Amino acid sequence: MMGDYRLPRNDHLNNYQWHDTLFWTKGAHGLRFGSQGQRMQFNQHTTSQVGGIETFNKLQDFLTGTPSTISFAVPGRIDPDRGFRESLIALFVQDDYRWKSSFTWNIGLRYEFATVPTEVNGKISNLGRITDPQLTIGEPWHSNPSLKDFAPRVGLAWDPFKTGKTSVRAGFGMFFDQILPKYYVFSGSLDPPFTTRTSRAKPPFPNATQGFNLTTPVCPATPSCLKANLQTVNFDLQPSYIMQYNLNLQRVLSGNWDVTLGYAGSHGLHLIRVAEANLAQPGIVSGRPGYIGTVDAQTGLNTCCRRNPNFGGVAQRQTDSQSFYNALQAGLSKRISHGLRAQLSYTFSRSIDEGSGINSQDFDNSSQYSINFYDRKADRGLSSFSVKHVLVANWGYELPFGRTKTGLAGALLKGWQLNNIITAQSGTPFEVRLGHNQSGNLNTIDFSLHERPDVKSGASNNPVTGDPKHWFDANAFTLQPANTIGNLGRNTLMGPKLVNFDFSFFKQFHLRESKMLQFRAEMFNIFNHANFGVPDSANRTALLPFTDPYGATCPQGQTCARPNPSAGAITRTVTTSRQIQFGLKFTF
Repeated sequence: MMGDYRLPRNDHLNNYQWHDTLFWTKGAHGLRFGSQGQRMQFNQHTTSQVGGIETFNKLQDFLTGTPSTISFAVPGRIDPDRGFRESLIALFVQDDYRWKSSFTWNIGLRYEFATVPTEVNGKISNLGRITDPQLTIGEPWHSNPSLKDFAPRVGLAWDPFKTGKTSVRAGFGMFFDQILPKYYVFSGSLDPPFTTRTSRAKPPFPNATQGFNLTTPVCPATPSCLKANLQTVNFDLQPSYIMQYNLNLQRVLSGNWDVTLGYAGSHGLHLIRVAEANLAQPGIVSGRPGYIGTVDAQTGLNTCCRRNPNFGGVAQRQTDSQSFYNALQAGLSKRISHGLRAQLSYTFSRSIDEGSGINSQDFDNSSQYSINFYDRKADRGLSSFSVKHVLVANWGYELPFGRTKTGLAGALLKGWQLNNIITAQSGTPFEVRLGHNQSGNLNTIDFSLHERPDVKSGASNNPVTGDPKHWFDANAFTLQPANTIGNLGRNTLMGPKLVNFDFSFFKQFHLRESKMLQFRAEMFNIFNHANFGVPDSANRTALLPFTDPYGATCPQGQTCARPNPSAGAITRTVTTSRQIQFGLKFTF
Protein backbone atom coordinates (compact mmCIF):
# COMPACT_ATOMS: atom_id res chain seq x y z
CA MET A 1 0.00 0.00 0.00
CA MET A 2 1.25 3.46 -0.87
CA GLY A 3 -0.34 6.57 0.64
CA ASP A 4 -3.44 6.75 2.82
CA TYR A 5 -5.95 3.99 2.05
CA ARG A 6 -8.75 6.10 3.60
CA LEU A 7 -8.55 8.54 0.70
CA PRO A 8 -10.00 9.97 -1.44
CA ARG A 9 -12.73 11.46 0.75
CA ASN A 10 -15.04 14.37 0.18
CA ASP A 11 -17.24 14.94 3.22
CA HIS A 12 -19.46 17.95 3.90
CA LEU A 13 -21.18 18.78 7.19
CA ASN A 14 -23.93 21.41 7.15
CA ASN A 15 -24.85 22.28 10.74
CA TYR A 16 -27.85 24.57 11.18
CA GLN A 17 -28.12 25.91 14.73
CA TRP A 18 -30.49 28.04 16.75
CA HIS A 19 -30.48 28.97 20.43
CA ASP A 20 -32.17 31.36 22.80
CA THR A 21 -31.67 32.27 26.46
CA LEU A 22 -34.03 34.13 28.82
CA PHE A 23 -32.68 35.91 31.92
CA TRP A 24 -34.95 36.66 34.87
CA THR A 25 -33.80 38.29 38.09
CA LYS A 26 -36.12 38.06 41.07
CA GLY A 27 -34.88 38.89 44.56
CA ALA A 28 -31.88 36.73 45.42
CA HIS A 29 -32.41 34.54 42.35
CA GLY A 30 -30.82 34.97 38.95
CA LEU A 31 -32.68 32.57 36.68
CA ARG A 32 -31.73 31.52 33.16
CA PHE A 33 -33.80 29.43 30.78
CA GLY A 34 -32.53 28.32 27.42
CA SER A 35 -32.98 26.05 24.45
CA GLN A 36 -30.78 24.95 21.59
CA GLY A 37 -31.29 23.03 18.39
CA GLN A 38 -29.09 21.63 15.66
CA ARG A 39 -29.92 20.06 12.33
CA MET A 40 -26.99 18.19 10.83
CA GLN A 41 -26.64 17.22 7.19
CA PHE A 42 -23.59 15.00 6.76
CA ASN A 43 -23.03 14.36 3.06
CA GLN A 44 -20.30 11.80 2.69
CA HIS A 45 -18.14 10.43 -0.11
CA THR A 46 -15.76 7.91 1.48
CA THR A 47 -13.87 5.34 -0.56
CA SER A 48 -11.84 3.83 2.29
CA GLN A 49 -9.77 0.78 1.29
CA VAL A 50 -10.61 1.18 -2.39
CA GLY A 51 -6.92 0.55 -3.12
CA GLY A 52 -6.53 -2.33 -0.67
CA ILE A 53 -4.09 -3.05 2.14
CA GLU A 54 -1.51 -5.78 1.54
CA THR A 55 0.41 -7.39 4.39
CA PHE A 56 3.82 -9.03 4.05
CA ASN A 57 5.19 -11.32 6.76
CA LYS A 58 8.83 -10.37 6.23
CA LEU A 59 11.11 -8.15 4.17
CA GLN A 60 12.00 -10.98 1.81
CA ASP A 61 8.32 -11.46 0.99
CA PHE A 62 7.96 -7.75 0.30
CA LEU A 63 10.98 -7.69 -2.00
CA THR A 64 9.75 -10.72 -3.92
CA GLY A 65 6.11 -9.57 -4.12
CA THR A 66 4.67 -12.34 -1.93
CA PRO A 67 1.91 -10.83 0.25
CA SER A 68 0.30 -12.91 2.97
CA THR A 69 -3.10 -11.17 2.91
CA ILE A 70 -4.95 -8.29 1.32
CA SER A 71 -7.99 -6.37 2.59
CA PHE A 72 -9.85 -4.48 -0.10
CA ALA A 73 -13.14 -3.07 -1.27
CA VAL A 74 -14.45 -5.36 -4.04
CA PRO A 75 -14.30 -3.59 -7.43
CA GLY A 76 -17.76 -2.86 -8.81
CA ARG A 77 -19.32 -3.15 -5.34
CA ILE A 78 -18.38 0.24 -3.89
CA ASP A 79 -21.00 2.87 -3.04
CA PRO A 80 -19.24 5.66 -1.10
CA ASP A 81 -22.06 8.24 -1.11
CA ARG A 82 -24.27 8.82 1.91
CA GLY A 83 -26.57 11.61 3.05
CA PHE A 84 -27.02 11.29 6.80
CA ARG A 85 -29.51 13.46 8.69
CA GLU A 86 -29.63 14.02 12.44
CA SER A 87 -31.10 16.51 14.92
CA LEU A 88 -30.11 17.56 18.45
CA ILE A 89 -32.42 19.34 20.91
CA ALA A 90 -31.38 20.73 24.31
CA LEU A 91 -33.20 22.58 27.11
CA PHE A 92 -31.73 23.99 30.31
CA VAL A 93 -32.59 25.95 33.44
CA GLN A 94 -30.16 27.46 35.94
CA ASP A 95 -30.57 29.46 39.14
CA ASP A 96 -27.80 31.60 40.65
CA TYR A 97 -29.15 31.90 44.18
CA ARG A 98 -27.48 34.40 46.52
CA TRP A 99 -28.50 32.62 49.70
CA LYS A 100 -26.42 34.90 51.92
CA SER A 101 -24.07 37.79 51.26
CA SER A 102 -21.18 35.35 51.65
CA PHE A 103 -22.73 32.28 50.01
CA THR A 104 -24.02 31.71 46.46
CA TRP A 105 -25.48 28.55 44.95
CA ASN A 106 -25.53 27.69 41.24
CA ILE A 107 -28.07 24.97 40.49
CA GLY A 108 -29.03 23.82 37.03
CA LEU A 109 -30.43 21.02 34.91
CA ARG A 110 -29.90 20.29 31.21
CA TYR A 111 -31.84 17.86 29.07
CA GLU A 112 -30.69 16.96 25.59
CA PHE A 113 -31.23 14.25 23.03
CA ALA A 114 -30.03 13.43 19.54
CA THR A 115 -32.06 11.53 16.99
CA VAL A 116 -30.75 8.29 15.50
CA PRO A 117 -29.09 9.14 12.16
CA THR A 118 -31.10 8.43 9.05
CA GLU A 119 -29.95 8.25 5.43
CA VAL A 120 -31.83 10.06 2.67
CA ASN A 121 -31.84 7.01 0.39
CA GLY A 122 -32.16 4.36 3.10
CA LYS A 123 -28.54 3.22 2.67
CA ILE A 124 -28.00 2.00 6.21
CA SER A 125 -26.56 -1.42 6.97
CA ASN A 126 -25.52 -2.77 10.35
CA LEU A 127 -24.69 -5.92 12.32
CA GLY A 128 -26.23 -4.82 15.60
CA ARG A 129 -24.91 -7.77 17.57
CA ILE A 130 -21.91 -9.92 16.73
CA THR A 131 -24.08 -13.05 16.89
CA ASP A 132 -26.58 -11.82 14.27
CA PRO A 133 -26.60 -14.27 11.35
CA GLN A 134 -26.93 -11.53 8.76
CA LEU A 135 -26.86 -7.77 8.30
CA THR A 136 -29.90 -5.62 9.02
CA ILE A 137 -30.65 -3.28 6.11
CA GLY A 138 -32.45 0.00 6.70
CA GLU A 139 -33.53 1.96 9.76
CA PRO A 140 -33.16 2.10 12.67
CA TRP A 141 -29.40 2.03 12.65
CA HIS A 142 -29.23 1.54 16.42
CA SER A 143 -31.33 2.19 19.51
CA ASN A 144 -31.44 5.75 20.81
CA PRO A 145 -29.37 6.03 24.03
CA SER A 146 -30.10 9.74 24.60
CA LEU A 147 -33.79 9.89 25.51
CA LYS A 148 -33.13 10.07 29.27
CA ASP A 149 -30.09 12.36 29.19
CA PHE A 150 -30.82 14.62 32.17
CA ALA A 151 -27.63 16.35 33.31
CA PRO A 152 -27.67 18.15 36.71
CA ARG A 153 -25.14 20.85 37.59
CA VAL A 154 -24.43 22.35 41.01
CA GLY A 155 -21.83 24.80 42.25
CA LEU A 156 -21.15 27.01 45.23
CA ALA A 157 -19.00 29.98 46.19
CA TRP A 158 -18.47 30.74 49.90
CA ASP A 159 -16.58 33.45 51.74
CA PRO A 160 -16.21 31.78 55.17
CA PHE A 161 -14.72 34.83 56.94
CA LYS A 162 -16.82 37.47 55.17
CA THR A 163 -13.72 39.55 54.48
CA GLY A 164 -13.59 39.20 50.70
CA LYS A 165 -10.11 37.63 50.94
CA THR A 166 -10.99 33.92 51.11
CA SER A 167 -13.15 31.92 48.76
CA VAL A 168 -14.20 28.27 48.78
CA ARG A 169 -15.57 27.04 45.46
CA ALA A 170 -16.94 23.63 44.53
CA GLY A 171 -18.87 22.17 41.65
CA PHE A 172 -20.32 19.01 40.14
CA GLY A 173 -21.78 18.37 36.71
CA MET A 174 -22.81 15.64 34.30
CA PHE A 175 -22.07 16.00 30.59
CA PHE A 176 -23.35 13.69 27.84
CA ASP A 177 -21.55 12.82 24.61
CA GLN A 178 -24.04 12.30 21.81
CA ILE A 179 -23.59 10.01 18.79
CA LEU A 180 -22.61 12.64 16.19
CA PRO A 181 -21.03 12.32 12.68
CA LYS A 182 -17.49 11.89 14.03
CA TYR A 183 -18.58 8.49 15.36
CA TYR A 184 -20.05 7.10 12.14
CA VAL A 185 -17.79 8.66 9.52
CA PHE A 186 -16.53 5.15 8.57
CA SER A 187 -19.10 2.71 9.91
CA GLY A 188 -21.85 4.40 7.90
CA SER A 189 -20.40 3.76 4.45
CA LEU A 190 -18.39 0.54 4.42
CA ASP A 191 -20.86 -2.34 4.75
CA PRO A 192 -22.77 -4.55 2.28
CA PRO A 193 -24.86 -4.49 0.24
CA PHE A 194 -23.76 -0.93 -0.59
CA THR A 195 -20.00 -1.37 -0.18
CA THR A 196 -18.43 -4.80 0.18
CA ARG A 197 -14.98 -5.28 1.68
CA THR A 198 -13.24 -8.58 2.23
CA SER A 199 -9.84 -10.20 2.79
CA ARG A 200 -7.92 -12.69 0.66
CA ALA A 201 -5.06 -14.90 1.81
CA LYS A 202 -1.91 -15.22 -0.32
CA PRO A 203 -3.27 -13.10 -3.17
CA PRO A 204 -1.54 -12.98 -6.57
CA PHE A 205 0.79 -10.05 -7.16
CA PRO A 206 0.53 -7.39 -8.48
CA ASN A 207 -3.11 -8.01 -9.50
CA ALA A 208 -4.63 -9.08 -6.18
CA THR A 209 -8.09 -9.70 -7.64
CA GLN A 210 -6.90 -12.05 -10.38
CA GLY A 211 -9.05 -15.19 -10.29
CA PHE A 212 -11.36 -13.64 -7.68
CA ASN A 213 -15.08 -13.86 -8.42
CA LEU A 214 -16.25 -10.26 -8.05
CA THR A 215 -19.93 -11.23 -8.05
CA THR A 216 -19.89 -13.82 -5.24
CA PRO A 217 -22.81 -13.00 -2.89
CA VAL A 218 -22.18 -12.03 0.71
CA CYS A 219 -22.67 -14.67 3.39
CA PRO A 220 -24.86 -16.39 4.39
CA ALA A 221 -26.43 -16.41 0.91
CA THR A 222 -24.73 -19.57 -0.41
CA PRO A 223 -22.31 -22.20 0.93
CA SER A 224 -19.46 -20.65 -1.09
CA CYS A 225 -20.33 -17.06 -0.16
CA LEU A 226 -18.02 -14.09 0.41
CA LYS A 227 -17.17 -13.27 4.04
CA ALA A 228 -17.36 -9.50 4.26
CA ASN A 229 -15.33 -7.32 6.62
CA LEU A 230 -17.59 -4.91 8.51
CA GLN A 231 -17.56 -1.62 10.43
CA THR A 232 -20.56 -1.74 12.75
CA VAL A 233 -22.29 -0.07 15.69
CA ASN A 234 -23.65 -2.13 18.58
CA PHE A 235 -27.44 -1.84 18.48
CA ASP A 236 -27.92 -1.62 22.27
CA LEU A 237 -25.91 1.53 22.95
CA GLN A 238 -25.80 3.14 26.39
CA PRO A 239 -25.64 6.92 27.00
CA SER A 240 -22.02 8.08 27.17
CA TYR A 241 -21.41 10.64 29.91
CA ILE A 242 -18.80 12.07 32.22
CA MET A 243 -19.15 13.33 35.78
CA GLN A 244 -16.86 16.22 36.69
CA TYR A 245 -16.23 17.58 40.17
CA ASN A 246 -13.88 20.07 41.77
CA LEU A 247 -13.07 21.84 45.04
CA ASN A 248 -10.65 24.72 45.49
CA LEU A 249 -9.62 27.28 48.07
CA GLN A 250 -8.48 30.78 47.07
CA ARG A 251 -6.82 33.31 49.36
CA VAL A 252 -5.68 36.87 48.83
CA LEU A 253 -2.18 37.52 50.20
CA SER A 254 -0.35 40.77 50.78
CA GLY A 255 1.56 42.40 47.96
CA ASN A 256 -1.18 41.72 45.36
CA TRP A 257 -0.57 37.96 45.48
CA ASP A 258 -3.28 35.28 45.30
CA VAL A 259 -2.90 31.59 46.07
CA THR A 260 -5.17 28.72 44.96
CA LEU A 261 -5.20 25.10 46.13
CA GLY A 262 -7.63 22.62 44.68
CA TYR A 263 -8.73 19.22 43.51
CA ALA A 264 -10.36 18.33 40.19
CA GLY A 265 -11.64 14.96 39.06
CA SER A 266 -13.85 13.23 36.55
CA HIS A 267 -15.28 9.78 35.86
CA GLY A 268 -16.50 8.76 32.43
CA LEU A 269 -19.02 5.95 31.94
CA HIS A 270 -20.34 4.12 28.86
CA LEU A 271 -17.68 5.72 26.68
CA ILE A 272 -17.28 4.54 23.11
CA ARG A 273 -14.50 2.14 22.22
CA VAL A 274 -13.71 0.28 18.99
CA ALA A 275 -12.30 -3.22 18.57
CA GLU A 276 -12.35 -6.38 16.49
CA ALA A 277 -15.48 -8.15 17.74
CA ASN A 278 -15.47 -11.23 15.51
CA LEU A 279 -12.56 -12.89 17.27
CA ALA A 280 -11.64 -16.55 17.47
CA GLN A 281 -13.29 -18.79 20.03
CA PRO A 282 -11.87 -18.29 23.55
CA GLY A 283 -10.34 -21.08 25.61
CA ILE A 284 -7.50 -22.03 27.95
CA VAL A 285 -4.09 -22.38 26.30
CA SER A 286 -0.90 -23.23 28.25
CA GLY A 287 -2.81 -22.62 31.48
CA ARG A 288 -3.88 -19.08 30.60
CA PRO A 289 -6.75 -17.47 28.62
CA GLY A 290 -6.27 -17.73 24.88
CA TYR A 291 -7.84 -18.77 21.60
CA ILE A 292 -8.44 -22.29 20.33
CA GLY A 293 -9.12 -23.71 16.90
CA THR A 294 -7.04 -25.15 14.08
CA VAL A 295 -3.34 -24.29 14.30
CA ASP A 296 -0.98 -23.62 11.45
CA ALA A 297 1.53 -26.46 11.05
CA GLN A 298 4.41 -24.03 10.45
CA THR A 299 3.81 -21.47 13.20
CA GLY A 300 1.54 -23.18 15.71
CA LEU A 301 -0.80 -20.16 15.61
CA ASN A 302 -4.56 -20.45 15.53
CA THR A 303 -6.25 -20.07 12.12
CA CYS A 304 -9.86 -20.90 13.03
CA CYS A 305 -12.67 -20.14 13.91
CA ARG A 306 -14.50 -16.84 14.30
CA ARG A 307 -17.43 -16.37 16.67
CA ASN A 308 -19.65 -15.49 13.73
CA PRO A 309 -18.60 -17.67 10.78
CA ASN A 310 -20.65 -15.66 8.30
CA PHE A 311 -18.29 -12.68 8.34
CA GLY A 312 -14.62 -11.76 8.39
CA GLY A 313 -13.28 -9.01 10.62
CA VAL A 314 -15.92 -6.87 12.37
CA ALA A 315 -14.76 -3.53 13.82
CA GLN A 316 -17.57 -2.75 16.23
CA ARG A 317 -18.30 0.38 18.27
CA GLN A 318 -19.47 -0.32 21.81
CA THR A 319 -20.40 1.95 24.75
CA ASP A 320 -18.92 0.24 27.80
CA SER A 321 -15.57 1.95 28.38
CA GLN A 322 -14.64 4.01 31.45
CA SER A 323 -12.20 6.78 32.34
CA PHE A 324 -10.85 8.17 35.62
CA TYR A 325 -9.08 11.49 36.24
CA ASN A 326 -7.83 12.92 39.53
CA ALA A 327 -5.67 16.00 39.99
CA LEU A 328 -4.25 18.17 42.75
CA GLN A 329 -3.73 21.75 41.61
CA ALA A 330 -1.84 24.70 43.04
CA GLY A 331 -1.57 28.20 41.67
CA LEU A 332 0.10 31.47 42.60
CA SER A 333 -0.52 34.75 40.82
CA LYS A 334 0.52 38.36 41.26
CA ARG A 335 -1.57 41.20 39.94
CA ILE A 336 0.49 43.88 38.27
CA SER A 337 2.15 46.27 40.71
CA HIS A 338 5.50 48.05 40.56
CA GLY A 339 5.67 46.89 36.95
CA LEU A 340 5.62 43.16 37.80
CA ARG A 341 2.95 40.56 37.12
CA ALA A 342 3.47 36.80 37.50
CA GLN A 343 1.66 33.45 37.47
CA LEU A 344 2.68 29.95 38.49
CA SER A 345 0.60 26.76 38.32
CA TYR A 346 1.36 23.16 39.17
CA THR A 347 -0.77 20.07 38.54
CA PHE A 348 -0.18 16.57 39.88
CA SER A 349 -2.58 14.26 38.09
CA ARG A 350 -3.35 10.75 36.94
CA SER A 351 -5.61 9.88 34.03
CA ILE A 352 -6.67 6.28 33.40
CA ASP A 353 -8.93 4.90 30.70
CA GLU A 354 -9.55 1.89 28.49
CA GLY A 355 -9.04 3.72 25.19
CA SER A 356 -8.21 7.39 24.65
CA GLY A 357 -9.67 7.83 21.16
CA ILE A 358 -12.04 6.42 18.57
CA ASN A 359 -9.89 6.70 15.44
CA SER A 360 -6.45 5.31 14.70
CA GLN A 361 -5.01 8.80 14.13
CA ASP A 362 -6.23 10.32 17.43
CA PHE A 363 -2.95 9.51 19.22
CA ASP A 364 0.31 8.15 17.86
CA ASN A 365 1.80 6.77 21.09
CA SER A 366 -0.58 3.80 21.37
CA SER A 367 -3.38 2.06 19.55
CA GLN A 368 -6.91 3.35 20.11
CA TYR A 369 -8.45 -0.09 19.59
CA SER A 370 -8.98 -2.71 22.27
CA ILE A 371 -6.72 -5.75 22.33
CA ASN A 372 -9.68 -7.90 23.42
CA PHE A 373 -13.23 -6.76 22.65
CA TYR A 374 -14.62 -9.02 25.37
CA ASP A 375 -12.30 -7.83 28.16
CA ARG A 376 -12.21 -4.04 28.18
CA LYS A 377 -10.16 -3.99 31.40
CA ALA A 378 -7.28 -5.68 29.57
CA ASP A 379 -6.56 -2.20 28.17
CA ARG A 380 -7.12 -0.22 31.36
CA GLY A 381 -4.03 1.89 31.81
CA LEU A 382 -2.68 5.41 31.66
CA SER A 383 -4.44 7.61 29.13
CA SER A 384 -2.46 8.35 26.00
CA PHE A 385 -2.53 12.04 26.98
CA SER A 386 -1.73 11.54 30.68
CA VAL A 387 1.01 13.78 32.12
CA LYS A 388 1.77 13.28 35.81
CA HIS A 389 3.52 16.57 36.60
CA VAL A 390 2.93 19.89 34.84
CA LEU A 391 4.57 23.14 35.96
CA VAL A 392 3.94 26.37 34.05
CA ALA A 393 5.18 29.80 35.10
CA ASN A 394 5.15 33.16 33.37
CA TRP A 395 6.08 36.68 34.33
CA GLY A 396 6.35 40.11 32.80
CA TYR A 397 8.32 43.06 34.16
CA GLU A 398 8.26 46.67 33.00
CA LEU A 399 11.78 47.98 33.54
CA PRO A 400 11.82 51.11 35.71
CA PHE A 401 14.56 52.85 33.71
CA GLY A 402 13.93 56.33 32.39
CA ARG A 403 10.35 56.71 33.50
CA THR A 404 10.86 60.40 34.18
CA LYS A 405 13.10 61.02 31.21
CA THR A 406 11.97 63.04 28.23
CA GLY A 407 13.32 63.66 24.78
CA LEU A 408 15.83 61.28 23.24
CA ALA A 409 16.82 59.77 26.61
CA GLY A 410 13.18 58.98 27.41
CA ALA A 411 12.59 57.50 23.96
CA LEU A 412 15.54 55.14 24.36
CA LEU A 413 15.29 54.18 28.04
CA LYS A 414 11.64 53.93 29.05
CA GLY A 415 8.97 51.52 27.89
CA TRP A 416 11.01 48.30 28.03
CA GLN A 417 9.28 45.09 29.14
CA LEU A 418 10.73 41.61 29.77
CA ASN A 419 8.59 38.44 29.55
CA ASN A 420 9.23 34.77 30.19
CA ILE A 421 7.23 31.52 29.94
CA ILE A 422 8.59 28.36 31.56
CA THR A 423 7.09 24.90 30.98
CA ALA A 424 8.27 21.70 32.66
CA GLN A 425 6.35 18.44 32.57
CA SER A 426 6.88 14.72 32.86
CA GLY A 427 6.65 12.46 29.83
CA THR A 428 3.60 10.89 28.22
CA PRO A 429 3.09 7.11 28.32
CA PHE A 430 3.40 4.83 25.34
CA GLU A 431 2.68 1.22 24.44
CA VAL A 432 5.25 -1.45 23.54
CA ARG A 433 4.03 -4.19 21.25
CA LEU A 434 4.90 -7.22 19.17
CA GLY A 435 5.64 -7.24 15.46
CA HIS A 436 3.06 -9.92 14.71
CA ASN A 437 -0.19 -11.49 15.92
CA GLN A 438 0.87 -14.02 18.57
CA SER A 439 -2.52 -14.58 20.18
CA GLY A 440 -4.15 -16.20 17.15
CA ASN A 441 -7.29 -14.16 17.91
CA LEU A 442 -7.87 -13.50 14.16
CA ASN A 443 -7.88 -9.70 14.55
CA THR A 444 -7.77 -8.29 11.03
CA ILE A 445 -8.32 -4.56 11.66
CA ASP A 446 -5.21 -3.55 9.75
CA PHE A 447 -4.71 -0.18 11.44
CA SER A 448 -5.05 -1.63 14.96
CA LEU A 449 -2.92 -4.76 14.76
CA HIS A 450 -1.23 -4.52 18.12
CA GLU A 451 -0.30 -7.17 20.62
CA ARG A 452 1.82 -6.82 23.68
CA PRO A 453 4.47 -9.31 24.88
CA ASP A 454 5.09 -10.84 28.28
CA VAL A 455 7.32 -9.09 30.80
CA LYS A 456 10.27 -11.26 31.79
CA SER A 457 10.25 -12.47 35.38
CA GLY A 458 11.89 -9.86 37.61
CA ALA A 459 11.96 -7.20 34.84
CA SER A 460 10.21 -3.83 34.96
CA ASN A 461 7.24 -3.02 32.75
CA ASN A 462 8.88 0.40 32.29
CA PRO A 463 12.49 -0.52 31.37
CA VAL A 464 13.49 2.99 30.31
CA THR A 465 17.20 3.61 29.74
CA GLY A 466 17.07 7.40 29.29
CA ASP A 467 19.03 7.21 26.03
CA PRO A 468 17.05 8.63 23.04
CA LYS A 469 18.94 6.23 20.77
CA HIS A 470 17.61 3.28 22.75
CA TRP A 471 14.88 4.63 25.08
CA PHE A 472 13.79 1.25 26.44
CA ASP A 473 15.38 -2.16 26.81
CA ALA A 474 13.63 -4.68 24.56
CA ASN A 475 15.34 -7.53 26.46
CA ALA A 476 12.91 -6.92 29.33
CA PHE A 477 10.21 -8.60 27.27
CA THR A 478 9.66 -12.12 26.04
CA LEU A 479 7.29 -13.86 23.65
CA GLN A 480 4.22 -15.31 25.35
CA PRO A 481 2.99 -18.82 24.48
CA ALA A 482 1.29 -19.14 21.10
CA ASN A 483 -2.42 -18.26 21.02
CA THR A 484 -2.35 -16.23 24.24
CA ILE A 485 -2.25 -12.50 25.03
CA GLY A 486 0.86 -11.05 26.66
CA ASN A 487 0.75 -9.80 30.25
CA LEU A 488 2.32 -6.38 29.53
CA GLY A 489 -0.21 -3.65 30.23
CA ARG A 490 -1.20 -0.76 27.99
CA ASN A 491 0.85 2.46 28.16
CA THR A 492 3.22 1.25 30.90
CA LEU A 493 6.36 2.92 29.51
CA MET A 494 7.06 6.63 30.02
CA GLY A 495 8.43 8.96 27.39
CA PRO A 496 10.96 11.78 27.86
CA LYS A 497 10.13 14.81 29.97
CA LEU A 498 9.70 18.27 28.48
CA VAL A 499 11.42 21.49 29.58
CA ASN A 500 11.04 24.71 27.62
CA PHE A 501 11.93 28.39 28.13
CA ASP A 502 10.49 31.17 25.97
CA PHE A 503 11.71 34.73 26.41
CA SER A 504 10.78 38.07 24.89
CA PHE A 505 11.34 41.78 25.34
CA PHE A 506 9.21 44.63 24.08
CA LYS A 507 9.84 48.34 23.64
CA GLN A 508 6.98 50.81 23.46
CA PHE A 509 7.31 54.07 21.50
CA HIS A 510 4.47 56.49 22.24
CA LEU A 511 4.18 58.58 19.08
CA ARG A 512 1.03 60.51 19.90
CA GLU A 513 -1.84 60.18 22.34
CA SER A 514 -3.62 57.55 20.22
CA LYS A 515 -0.68 56.07 18.31
CA MET A 516 1.99 53.67 19.51
CA LEU A 517 4.78 51.64 17.94
CA GLN A 518 5.93 48.44 19.62
CA PHE A 519 9.20 46.64 18.90
CA ARG A 520 9.12 42.92 19.76
CA ALA A 521 11.97 40.42 20.08
CA GLU A 522 10.78 36.86 20.82
CA MET A 523 12.94 33.81 21.49
CA PHE A 524 11.32 30.39 21.59
CA ASN A 525 13.21 27.54 23.30
CA ILE A 526 15.91 30.06 24.10
CA PHE A 527 18.30 27.44 25.54
CA ASN A 528 17.84 25.21 22.47
CA HIS A 529 16.90 22.26 24.68
CA ALA A 530 16.01 19.08 22.77
CA ASN A 531 12.61 17.78 23.91
CA PHE A 532 12.20 14.31 22.48
CA GLY A 533 8.94 12.61 21.57
CA VAL A 534 8.16 8.95 22.12
CA PRO A 535 9.47 6.27 19.74
CA ASP A 536 7.45 5.96 16.55
CA SER A 537 5.26 2.97 15.76
CA ALA A 538 8.04 0.82 14.28
CA ASN A 539 10.44 1.57 17.14
CA ARG A 540 7.82 0.78 19.80
CA THR A 541 7.90 -2.81 18.56
CA ALA A 542 9.95 -4.75 21.12
CA LEU A 543 10.09 -8.18 19.47
CA LEU A 544 10.12 -9.17 15.81
CA PRO A 545 9.18 -12.57 14.38
CA PHE A 546 12.33 -14.67 14.15
CA THR A 547 12.18 -14.94 10.39
CA ASP A 548 14.39 -12.82 8.16
CA PRO A 549 15.68 -12.67 4.56
CA TYR A 550 18.87 -14.50 5.57
CA GLY A 551 17.11 -17.77 6.27
CA ALA A 552 16.72 -17.80 10.06
CA THR A 553 13.40 -19.49 10.87
CA CYS A 554 11.56 -20.90 13.85
CA PRO A 555 11.35 -24.62 14.60
CA GLN A 556 8.49 -26.38 12.82
CA GLY A 557 5.15 -25.74 14.56
CA GLN A 558 6.49 -22.95 16.79
CA THR A 559 6.72 -19.17 16.88
CA CYS A 560 9.75 -17.32 18.15
CA ALA A 561 10.95 -13.74 18.21
CA ARG A 562 14.06 -11.67 18.78
CA PRO A 563 14.56 -8.12 20.15
CA ASN A 564 13.98 -5.42 17.57
CA PRO A 565 17.40 -3.79 16.91
CA SER A 566 15.73 -0.36 16.53
CA ALA A 567 13.52 -0.71 19.61
CA GLY A 568 13.31 2.52 21.56
CA ALA A 569 14.96 4.74 18.96
CA ILE A 570 13.49 8.26 19.07
CA THR A 571 13.52 10.07 15.75
CA ARG A 572 11.65 13.31 16.46
CA THR A 573 11.29 16.19 18.87
CA VAL A 574 8.07 17.76 20.14
CA THR A 575 9.29 21.35 20.35
CA THR A 576 11.16 23.45 17.83
CA SER A 577 14.85 24.26 17.98
CA ARG A 578 15.75 27.76 19.16
CA GLN A 579 13.84 30.31 17.08
CA ILE A 580 14.25 34.09 17.24
CA GLN A 581 11.95 36.54 15.57
CA PHE A 582 11.63 40.34 15.51
CA GLY A 583 8.62 42.44 14.75
CA LEU A 584 7.06 45.89 14.76
CA LYS A 585 3.48 46.56 15.77
CA PHE A 586 1.77 49.86 15.05
CA THR A 587 -1.37 50.66 17.07
CA PHE A 588 -3.68 53.53 16.19
